[in-house]
Amino acid sequence: MSTSVCLLDEPFTTVVELDSLKRLDGLYAFYHKYWWCRRQMFSYYKLCNVILNGLALLVVAASIILGSVWKDGYTVVGLTAFATLLKGWNDFKKYSFKMDMAKFAYTTYEKTLTELRNYALVGVEELDGFLTKMETLDDVVTDFTPPTYDRYVRDYERRFRHVPL
Repeated sequence: MSTSVCLLDEPFTTVVELDSLKRLDGLYAFYHKYWWCRRQMFSYYKLCNVILNGLALLVVAASIILGSVWKDGYTVVGLTAFATLLKGWNDFKKYSFKMDMAKFAYTTYEKTLTELRNYALVGVEELDGFLTKMETLDDVVTDFTPPTYDRYVRDYERRFRHVPL
């Protein structure tokens, strides 16, 4: 089932010209795609970070309990080494940093969508300034965040459909 991506949720009377509204609608669809994909990436990084940290904590707790019960040093060493490996892998992949950057990206695009809706309601006198600001923000997001995964783009295209005004 695909959902329509639309700048305006409800029809209303406005003084915005149709050409400007079509331009805003195209920009809305463009940034909606980025917002959705970055939000999915944030969820993925958050899940990976939680799972790896949680597993490392559980393995350390298990090694403490088993070490006190079994009196076998190799079990404690093995489980502690495995927990260290999990924590090291999490630190190596930098999931917490990627999670923060993906959150920055999707909140930036969320603010952009809100701003585009406001421009559609009140008019587009400063659209060129907005576009310049968005170019700068897009460059910052592109520099600081990992590229969007193809699977999220495919999921987006399967889930959403843009119907131009």
